[in-house]
Order: sequence, then C-alpha cells, then structure tokens
Amino acid sequence: MDELVKRRRPKLLIVSGETSGDFYAASLIDVLLKYDNFDIFAIGGIQTKRRKVKMLCDSTNWAAIGVFEAIKQIPRLPLLFLIRKFLAVEKPDVIVLVDYPGFNMWLVHQAKKFGIPTVYYFPPSKFVEDPSKVKDAAESITAVAANFKVTYDVYKKAKANVEFVGHPLVDLAKPMFTAEETAIKYGLDPNRPVIAICPGSRKSELSENLPAMLGAGKIIHKKYPEYQFIVPVISTEGEEVFGVKKAKLKKQLKDSGLPIVLGEGRIYDIMNMAKILLISSGTATLEGAFVGTPMVICYRVSFLTEIQARLFYKLPEFIGLPNILLNKKAAPELIQHNCTPKTISEKAFELIEKPEVYQQQKNDFSELVRQLGQPGVNDRVAQMVMNILNKKTEEQ
Repeated sequence: MDELVKRRRPKLLIVSGETSGDFYAASLIDVLLKYDNFDIFAIGGIQTKRRKVKMLCDSTNWAAIGVFEAIKQIPRLPLLFLIRKFLAVEKPDVIVLVDYPGFNMWLVHQAKKFGIPTVYYFPPSKFVEDPSKVKDAAESITAVAANFKVTYDVYKKAKANVEFVGHPLVDLAKPMFTAEETAIKYGLDPNRPVIAICPGSRKSELSENLPAMLGAGKIIHKKYPEYQFIVPVISTEGEEVFGVKKAKLKKQLKDSGLPIVLGEGRIYDIMNMAKILLISSGTATLEGAFVGTPMVICYRVSFLTEIQARLFYKLPEFIGLPNILLNKKAAPELIQHNCTPKTISEKAFELIEKPEVYQQQKNDFSELVRQLGQPGVNDRVAQMVMNILNKKTEEQ
C-alpha cells in the first residue's frame, strides 16, 4: 500500500536579493531540477522568475547601499510578516539563501525557530579572517557553501558545517560568440576597439557612477577617436532595467555625444569583446577578471553613505573583488572624490598606451581564475541540499 502512495515533492524556498545573486540562484535552480521534482518557492529577480518556481515576491529593486539608501526599503517591511507566515504554514524542507546577508540572515534566524534547515550560498562576511566575525552565521546556518578559500577557512575555524564549492563563474562566465559577432550584434564596428562602461546594477550606482564614466569616455574618445563604447545591462522584457527607464538611459548615452550603445544581455560576450572595462566595484569586477579583460575599478556613493562608512566602519584595503582575492592592487581603484572623468581616463590611458601594464592585469587575472575552484559548482551546492533532504528522510 505504501508503494501506491504518491511521494510528496520536496519543498524548497530559494532567496536572492540582487542582480548577481538572482543570476546565481536561477542557475542553481536549473541544476536542482535535474536532481528531483522539487516544489520551489522563490524570492528573486528577473532570472529567477523565468524558472519553474512559485514567486513569493520580486526582489529586483531591493538593492541598497548603506543605511540611507536602505531607508528607501522600509515600505517593504510588511513582507517580513508575510514571509514569516509562509514559513509557519508551508514549512519548506530546506531554505537556500544566496548572498544578500542583511535580509537573508534574518531569514536564517526565522528558519531556525521553525526547525527548517538552511543552505547559505555566498555566506555573510565572505572575506573576513577573524572567526568571531562569523560566529552567529556559523552557529545559525545548517550548511555553508563557501565560494572562496578564505571564506571556507574562516567558517571552518568558526566550527561551521562548511564545504568549499567554488565560484559558479567557472561554469557560467563563458562567452558564446566571437568579439566580431558580438560587435555586429550591437551595431558596433568589429574593426575598432571597444570600451565597456559598467556602472553597476543598482539605481543609485547608475546615478553616481555613470556620469563620471561617460565623462571619462569623452576624454578617451577625444584622444583616441577610433574607440567605441557600450553599456552592458541585463536583458529585461519591460521598459525598465535596474529600476531606471531604458528610454531615459538611452537618452543619457545619446546626450553624451559618444559613439555608444546600450547592450542588453550577453554580458560575458560584451566583456570579452571589450579591450578595457570601466567598471563599478562589485561582482562584475570578478566576472570581468574571469573573462580576462583589463579594467579600471570605479566607485562612488552618496555623500551621506560616505560619512556613515567613515564613521562606523573600518574601510578595507581594497574594494575590488579581484584585488581582494589576489591581495594586491591588480587593477586600479578610484573611489569617491578620486573617481573623476580625469582620473578614470588617465588609468585607461595607461592600459591603452603601456602594453606591459595591460598584460600584467591579464596575468594576474589568470592567477585569480585558478583560485575559483573546479567546474560543477552548482552541482556541489545541489548535493548539499540533497544530503539534508536525505538525512531528514532517514530521521522520519
């Protein structure tokens, strides 16, 4: 008789909050569905919504930097009560959390109260070296999927149940087309060099970083008129991208007077096509380094957020992920008042005019790639989920 009873599908909740996390969550969902016929609920963005999931809410515009930008998220606080009710009623078998530590650590603590196990992919405080800094996370998360060796080491010292899975870029960051094919796709001249301007995926980053980057583009184009420019963004079906109207963004690019286009989708192909990246600090710097394109890392935040950071936090030695992981300034970093059209263009000129500087970045990025683990990253995370489910089944 038991054999005739239909097996209940395992129930998962997968949560991400920013563009990069949404992308990694969506790619993980693709792999998980090969392991079992899961019933997946999700909080995520554009990529997650395209998967076979039941969306609880859309986190596309949740990204915020600093306390003052985060204040804008307060109207979404009622969602916390709805999510807590969901946990109580649906009781998912496992919750998979992807980055976004502020919200997701709240969710970890709620899950623990309900006895729901958690797997944390890109866990909090990824680059700290003091185990006491991750004590709460290590004690609260059921299984930690560490993407960097330094993360694995610190969580291991904090006595977490942690596994080094590697970074999903080793499987995902693969250009599909040649530089010539990509240039033609976006209406660029394949015989002229391209600079990709990557201002970030948050609305606040676009407003803070893009004007300085476009200003640098004008200086570069004046000296080297053969250069073309492209601003890569994720592909969206609606009128907005990163919370900004595409029409407004295209007008801003047109008004710059540069030979510049907006490139939707194919981010790795665009990075591969580009000779140089003018890029905002964040996950994109690691993507660009993995593809192997030399870059100038730029970052600006609002004045109030800068004051908050200087008053309450110890500022890191490096802000760019490639530099953090290599523990050296492999790529130049221009931050706040040092991030101007003039300084950005000067660093770009070094890459254009000094082949040895250009090649050194490429060599450093090759070393970085070797630190990111072996292919099959999402399979390892999926197996961690399956191990928890199998253990639950055995205990029942």
